[in-house]
Amino acid sequence: MRERLAHWWLPCACVLCGQVQADVVCVGCADDLLTPTPRCVRCALPLASAGLCAMCRYQPPPFDATIVLGDYAPPREALVLALKFGGVLPLAGWLARELASAWAARRFLPSGDPIDPSTFDGNDKPGLVVPIPLAPARLAERGFNQAWEIARRLAPLVGAAASADLLVRSRSTAPQTGLASERRHLNVAGAFALARHADPRRLHGRHIALVDDVMTTGATLADAAAVLKRHGAARVTALVALRTPAPS
Repeated sequence: MRERLAHWWLPCACVLCGQVQADVVCVGCADDLLTPTPRCVRCALPLASAGLCAMCRYQPPPFDATIVLGDYAPPREALVLALKFGGVLPLAGWLARELASAWAARRFLPSGDPIDPSTFDGNDKPGLVVPIPLAPARLAERGFNQAWEIARRLAPLVGAAASADLLVRSRSTAPQTGLASERRHLNVAGAFALARHADPRRLHGRHIALVDDVMTTGATLADAAAVLKRHGAARVTALVALRTPAPS
């Protein structure tokens, strides 16, 4: 309620261009960010036409599909940097709303292929929304998990429950920034686990929405999705604010 009142009554500066208006992202910048781009259905890498990239065709990741709002590139990276390091929490609400809209616009078959929305029967909803967890030390330092701030606002918009502590970090990892692709995968291998108190029955046969702020190689999402699949999830769709145009 407080965020809704602030949205209607308090002016704010667009985090991308600085224009003072009613929301954290102005209409012009939003239109630019949300311009449809052909992407790999599975990993969301930009493609010449929508479908599956060569890597996902021959070595598919544990997650079944990925929805992103745009590329992690100037000036758009300010969306997640302002949230993660600036504590601009209203951005979490804006990103959640746009991800929910993107979910509604892109329907998926269990195989991961897009389907015609006119034939969609409305049953492809997530059963649970789960954020990528932060390591305890990093959570204590930052004071919040940006993925959870997005996930908890996204869940009611897609008609699902959300769980902040279903997944946990089973070990600390080095920051992914600056690591090459193969090092990223090694860095997060085995880094996630189901929480000890978690009931695996919450996952059995369900479609899980896995939320994060940035996707680079997909290593973090892949390791987390593999844990969810091992404990019974039927399908995992990654919902990510921004995606780097190509793996580093």
